[in-house]
Amino acid sequence: MKLPLSLIKSFMPIDLPPAKIGDILTLLGIEVDAIAHPEPPFAKVVVGEVLSVQPHPDAKHLQIAKVSDGTAQYTVVCGAPNCRAGMKTAFAKVGALLTDPDGKQRRIDATTIRGVGSAGMLCSGAELALSKEHEGILDLPLSFTTGADVAHLLWDPVFEISLTPNLGHCMSALGIARELAAALQIPHPVPLAVQFPTAPFPVTVRDYDLCPRYMCLLIEGVKIGPSPYLLKQQLEACGQKSINHVVDATNYTMMKWGQPLHAFDADRIKGSIHVEGAASPFTFLGLDGVKREVPAGALLIADDQKPLALAGVMGGEESAVTDQTTRILLEAAVFNPISVRTTSRKVGLRTESSQRFEKGVDPMGVATALSEAAKLIGGTVVGFADMKRAPFHLKGISYRPSRINQILGTQFSETEIEEIFERLGIHAKNSKAAIPSYRTDLTEEIDLVEEVARVYGYNNIEKSIPRCSTSTIPNDPIFVFEKEMRTRLTQEGLTEFLTCDLISPHLGEISKEISPLEQLKTIYSKSEEYSVLRTSLLPALLQVVKGNFAQKNTTLAAFEIGRIHFLQKETATEIPMAAILLTGQRDVSHWSQKPVEVDFFDLKGILENLFHAQYRKSNHLFFHPERQADLYLDDLAVGSFGEVHPRLLGKFDLDQRVYYAEFNLLELLKKKKTHFKMSPLPQFPSSERDLTLPLPLTMPIEQVLNQIHAHRSPLLEQALLIDLYLPDTQDVKNATFRFIYRDRLKTVSFEEVEAEHAKIVQLLSAFVDKSRARG
Repeated sequence: MKLPLSLIKSFMPIDLPPAKIGDILTLLGIEVDAIAHPEPPFAKVVVGEVLSVQPHPDAKHLQIAKVSDGTAQYTVVCGAPNCRAGMKTAFAKVGALLTDPDGKQRRIDATTIRGVGSAGMLCSGAELALSKEHEGILDLPLSFTTGADVAHLLWDPVFEISLTPNLGHCMSALGIARELAAALQIPHPVPLAVQFPTAPFPVTVRDYDLCPRYMCLLIEGVKIGPSPYLLKQQLEACGQKSINHVVDATNYTMMKWGQPLHAFDADRIKGSIHVEGAASPFTFLGLDGVKREVPAGALLIADDQKPLALAGVMGGEESAVTDQTTRILLEAAVFNPISVRTTSRKVGLRTESSQRFEKGVDPMGVATALSEAAKLIGGTVVGFADMKRAPFHLKGISYRPSRINQILGTQFSETEIEEIFERLGIHAKNSKAAIPSYRTDLTEEIDLVEEVARVYGYNNIEKSIPRCSTSTIPNDPIFVFEKEMRTRLTQEGLTEFLTCDLISPHLGEISKEISPLEQLKTIYSKSEEYSVLRTSLLPALLQVVKGNFAQKNTTLAAFEIGRIHFLQKETATEIPMAAILLTGQRDVSHWSQKPVEVDFFDLKGILENLFHAQYRKSNHLFFHPERQADLYLDDLAVGSFGEVHPRLLGKFDLDQRVYYAEFNLLELLKKKKTHFKMSPLPQFPSSERDLTLPLPLTMPIEQVLNQIHAHRSPLLEQALLIDLYLPDTQDVKNATFRFIYRDRLKTVSFEEVEAEHAKIVQLLSAFVDKSRARG
């Protein structure tokens, strides 16, 4: 929002530098993003009166003007096409300073142009940085005193303000003036009471919940014309385009008073005014010349035959004010914020008017704004309507001074708190505050606490060491476990992904191939893309992989901790799950080695670092049939992992192998160990032996390891697979195992190791021979 300083000063006397005003507003929570021209961009420029104009003898497009500054006359060569005798304009005398668009200042010197001396310069709005108009010199009102300082008359700093959604009452010069008055402890601007004629104008409001108040004036004898110069300057400083004095009056009043208004051509209205919802969808031609489809139920302003305006959003072309208009119906109303927002969103149009109605306007300020706009328009008011269900009353909020002091860490007395409220226009007595009708953001006690802090000044509140108290209620075990698992997965070098619990129907269909669980669908969803609750984390993660691949990021090592949802025995069930996803290269690319892609065993290794599970053969259709397994803790299934089936990857246009694991954190928590038995570090050295066994291709390595562990050797500390050779033409594989022997009580002898190792070799040879015999 842009506001010129002059508009704010119209409500209150304030003699502070613009930068200081900006600081005050920012400390009040009203962020000032920028101040245009905090200092005058020119100096020694006065109001000059053009006494005469004659053509330049040596230039077709130049003129020689005689200009007076009230004390002397000067000859100035000017090329502006609108330069004429009798006008008043901005005259930069010799020695004046102007600022170029790039910020550099230049001095005006006496010069000779085509043989004619020029003692100064007649300036356009762009040359003085007052407007963007550069085709002609400024045409100032004749009421301006000749020789007066133009900076004093026209320099007007413009504040560019950002407002949070709760500060709808600040979307006007009046709102900003109220805030400054509270901060500077000067009289609060109070709108004056107004009187309207008693001649009624027919208006019907169908639903007062959608339109709590509707006021209008019928004005006759209006003569359409341009706006006064200064009003036009202020309006354009607000970012509004000047159209004619009627439209400008409505826009100017909105920026000054915060009340949107609309002017209808009364001669184009058939019958009476109706405020009602649209019975069916229709096409509406707005003032901007664009046709829009309006849904049924949208709040309208209509006459007996047709819609005239989308309430609170935009007027219609069929009732627009034109240069021939002489009778005007001037409207000011209060519309339901939700209704305006809904209509605005559905028709795809957000206007200055709709933004103010969405945040809430002052129902008690409607009459004042309507009266001020009528004065600017002129003519004679001959009709009036004020439709409302009942008189408006100020709402009350109870507060506790002790609570305010407790939250803020202050020691205000009740009188001091009441004084702060009075500065905000809030009348308070006996711990009860009467909230002004324009403060729609104040609804409960904590809002009043914030107001005290804002006005007193956050910087003035003494900073003390806060008291710290912790809850005696323990954390939910699954919350603690999820946090612990998140830390451990991060330590594995994985990046956390976050996806939404809600997925699209398309991903929902894919989920049916992954999980047999019955899906849940939302009754009300903001978008079709988020209307199904997921039964697996995989589809959304594959969608993330697809997005990364589109950005040429083809190496991912990620995890997600989230929840799946399903219907079980007609009850909605929610289970916390963890997922791991690997694809692309195993390590960061390096010149010294060729890139190696991740595989099934990289994923298995991560899982082994997290928990000790048994692996059992599985048959999930969304995994590769030969590269998958289920995870078991004792006899409890906790998850599965494997290589995602190429058929499923094809549905996401992925042509690179993806490895995925998903496990149930709730079941994993049940098996979590709470006590750990520690073993002392060995004091005696170990002895190692290697053994290579020719095994049938189909024999799992796990069977061999199980045979070794079943032997229960007193010296064998560890047995592990260190190499596996798979020949292309033979029906056997060569597996090399390493055996580590150690005696915990003494140094193990060579003979003892050899004897124990021979037993294990004999055991394994017999096991392999028996397996071959069985075929």
